[in-house]
Amino acid sequence: MRPFPLPKAALLVVLMGPAVAYAQAVIPKPVQEILKRAEKTEMLGSNAFVHAETLYEEALKLAPDLAEVNMRMGLCQLNGPHRHKALPYFEKAIEIDPAQPRLQFLLGYSFQLQARWDEAIAAYQRHKAASNFQDPEPLYNSADRRITECRNGKALMAAPSRAQVANMGSIINTPQADYGALVTADGSTLYFTSRRPINAESKVNKVTGDFFEDVYISHASPNGWSEAALMDRPVNSEGNDASIGLFNDGRTMLIYRDHNGSGDLYESTRTGGKWSEPTLLGPNVNTKAHESSAWYSFDRQWLYFVSDRPEDKVGGQDIYRSRWDAAAQQWGVAENLGPVVNSVHDEEGVFLHPDGQTLYFSSKGHTSMGGFDIFRTRLVDGRWSKPENLGWPVNSPDDDLFFALTADGTEGFFSSYRMDGFGEDDIYRVSFLPEQPMGEATAQASPEAPPIMEEPASVLVKGKVMSLRFLAGMESDIELLDLDDASLVARFKSDAVTGEYMVAVPAGRRYAMYIKANGYLLHSENITIPAGERGLELDLDVQLGALEAGSLATMKNLFFATGSAELQPASLAELNQLKDLLTTHGSLRLEISGHTDSDGDAAVNQPLSEARAHAVREHLVGQGISADRLSAVGFGDTKPVAANNSEANKALNRRTEITVL
Repeated sequence: MRPFPLPKAALLVVLMGPAVAYAQAVIPKPVQEILKRAEKTEMLGSNAFVHAETLYEEALKLAPDLAEVNMRMGLCQLNGPHRHKALPYFEKAIEIDPAQPRLQFLLGYSFQLQARWDEAIAAYQRHKAASNFQDPEPLYNSADRRITECRNGKALMAAPSRAQVANMGSIINTPQADYGALVTADGSTLYFTSRRPINAESKVNKVTGDFFEDVYISHASPNGWSEAALMDRPVNSEGNDASIGLFNDGRTMLIYRDHNGSGDLYESTRTGGKWSEPTLLGPNVNTKAHESSAWYSFDRQWLYFVSDRPEDKVGGQDIYRSRWDAAAQQWGVAENLGPVVNSVHDEEGVFLHPDGQTLYFSSKGHTSMGGFDIFRTRLVDGRWSKPENLGWPVNSPDDDLFFALTADGTEGFFSSYRMDGFGEDDIYRVSFLPEQPMGEATAQASPEAPPIMEEPASVLVKGKVMSLRFLAGMESDIELLDLDDASLVARFKSDAVTGEYMVAVPAGRRYAMYIKANGYLLHSENITIPAGERGLELDLDVQLGALEAGSLATMKNLFFATGSAELQPASLAELNQLKDLLTTHGSLRLEISGHTDSDGDAAVNQPLSEARAHAVREHLVGQGISADRLSAVGFGDTKPVAANNSEANKALNRRTEITVL
């Protein structure tokens, strides 16, 4: 079963064959024989269409003025890897036989694929006027919907979004389908799915006639993207393997596989350069129905995914989400996102922005201009906003799917079926341009278009965790806490081999980051991100000191009012971490030392630094830590870590440290 349904799959079933039944002219026997051979060839799947096209070319040489043959060639193109080539054959067929049933619909569809909106609308309207019966094939009864799509396209094209779209070229794309793009938050690595043959012995799926899906990888460099390389086992197997989702650590991938007759979702994690054996996501996500794509929230507490399960759905494929159940260690019961997000048509290809609120997805409904269009919606106060079409040129009249953004929001990657493609779906890159300066002329959006929502904002935090003892990368537990209420925001790990870590977090918040490993001293970082911040990347390399006498660490999230030893509420996250450290290591003894900058009188600074150290000690004692395990000293301004010649340096000198005794 194809995990990513494309319109051509439906067209192959619906559009093949009926034309012969409606043919009016007598077809010479040699041409009939060629048409029969071509039809049998088409039934072998998309890889055989090039051979069917050759047969139709042969038939056209013998009978160039037969509407039937031109129509059949048009249908072949419409169902093949370059369906934008169908138009001239339908135009020729109509010129020969204007009364041929369904031809006006096919002409309209071909005009629509080329964004010739007015001509498409006119052809659809002629089809409606000529159709005085309910067609047994539902596709031909959808002219009203197609007209609406064309009007959507016309309005969106008149007010294009500030974006530049480019095909990623032959280094990534092939004449076969390439789709399912996943990009790491820092934009350094691209994973995607392809149906290209691996070698001359590659097998074809007998059900679809296509080559099996495999996952490929490409790396960014100053010279561009590297040539796509097939990923090794266990990511790829003998069957269909498709890249569908990526956690923002860049080391946890969601994979689609055929499983027991249905499509299911798996997870694989990378340590160093090695990926783990993919494991099923569990019964609340995977069902007997078809689950096809998924994405994690930035904190990994939610999984958004697509399913066509029959119960509790709005229509076709819908978007669901499940919350992580820490007690059960599995994803919880799935909930449908509801009729605001899900249309009566298919949805597909989810991507949740690191802001935790903005969901990107593709849909055949809403204000699509044809096929799947990419939309976004935002969760505000528990409600999803009306989906907004990303507009022209991001979306096209054909399928636009599996959109994913880098953390800075400047670049996106998606698959699309376009006239400039290599065949079927290709991977495209979109660069989002800065907002126009005030006073610059802008096109007016359609009055029916939803209001443009504010751009989502996030910041990428990345680096390496190294052992100070061994000077090598190491695995560590990393926690992000909200300083305002000391609540856990996200928990993840650094790579056990390289020590690398990466996370994209929402802007407009203050975070405390803690890096911990067994046998090592706690490391603290303060990350304050202004609201609306975009494109910021923080590189934080960390060296963890062993938990032994003399090891020292600066506690960067202990806050005092100016000139006071009273702990501020935002210090709670840090105080809790210190308590946990002392509780876990029952024999650990710490010295807590206070330091100030050089502003003011030393006679004031020294007792203030001591009072602040004592305030931390007294809080921990009040939490049950034995007093004899803690000492408190103040050094005033006598031990600066930077010259007191700027506000930034003075802030570094105003600090609280812990030292292992």
